Amino acid sequence: MKKVFLILAFVSIFVMGCNPRTTQKENQAQDVAQGMELIRATICQSCAMPMDSNDLFGTDADGAANSDYCKYCYANGEFLAPDITMDGMIEVCVPFMVEQGMEEEIARGFLQEALPQLKRWQSNFCSGQTH
Repeated sequence: MKKVFLILAFVSIFVMGCNPRTTQKENQAQDVAQGMELIRATICQSCAMPMDSNDLFGTDADGAANSDYCKYCYANGEFLAPDITMDGMIEVCVPFMVEQGMEEEIARGFLQEALPQLKRWQSNFCSGQTH
């Protein structure tokens, strides 16, 4: 899990860049603060989406919030795309990351590194690239 958070922090710092009006030391402090903010954030254990508010959490069968998965991946105790492969998840997620300003190659590389570290893709019932 630490590896995923470090990757998120790196991607955040890389994508956000530096403000040319600030000094290098100020930029570094800002980058560290932003990275730490991401490390504290909860991420979906299926798609790696940061979930910065409870309204993004999925739900268990009893309707209770599930902080492991986002509402786009998991609802009412079930995955919304139960047969999606890890590669399929990458293909679904990349356009959203590009829409948020990330380059496609960086988004794809991030997901290829991050997804195998997440609960959905590490569970015992997962084989190969499928859920």
